[in-house]
Amino acid sequence: MDKVLEQLIQLNEMFKVNDKNGYWINGKNYILKKGNKPVILSAPHAVKQLREGVIKDEDYLTGPLTIYLADIMDCSYIVRVCNEGDDPNYPVGITLNNLQSEYIKILLKLAKEWENSLIIDMHGCKNKRIYDCNIWSDREQLCDKGIVTIFANNFNNFGLSAGLDNNFRGGQVTRQAGLVTNAFQLEIKRRIRSIKEDNWNLLNAFLLSMERSISETSELLLRFKK
Repeated sequence: MDKVLEQLIQLNEMFKVNDKNGYWINGKNYILKKGNKPVILSAPHAVKQLREGVIKDEDYLTGPLTIYLADIMDCSYIVRVCNEGDDPNYPVGITLNNLQSEYIKILLKLAKEWENSLIIDMHGCKNKRIYDCNIWSDREQLCDKGIVTIFANNFNNFGLSAGLDNNFRGGQVTRQAGLVTNAFQLEIKRRIRSIKEDNWNLLNAFLLSMERSISETSELLLRFKK
């Protein structure tokens, strides 16, 4: 427990800078790393973002969770680290015909390096939502049903409630990614995204669910084509 929490606390430091607006790293507003498994984790709201002229809060801890899980599972990640007055996941509820976001372009380029892959776009939701973890894939049109089932079952097996497309409309990251590969948007309740010791059971259940699901999905991706 202590080691994992310490890692997440350290990772979270970069997302607290500049009033949680972040900063450029190596001249870019995102960081990425390629792993050896065909699963890619994305966190476009790891820092604050601008949407319709309003600054929106970051999805707390989605950046550190994305990096941590990708590193221990040897898969890839792309994480937004600087608010530059835009939102790569906007608009929601529709699919744009002309892709303009550099973040998504880089993400899709990374995905195409595998014959079959899965993109998980990590987001945070409020505790008032029905489920602990909600998987949005536009009623499985953007992701193979077997993959969705793996994640939903593992969340349930570790004591977390899992919902499918529960009142979420989906943003551009998942919508664009789903045009070229398997993709879903993962909404995680705030009560799970905590690095306090008294919350460890919930956080650990989430991490274990994700680790098992990524491992099982990686094996599945080797056996089928979308």
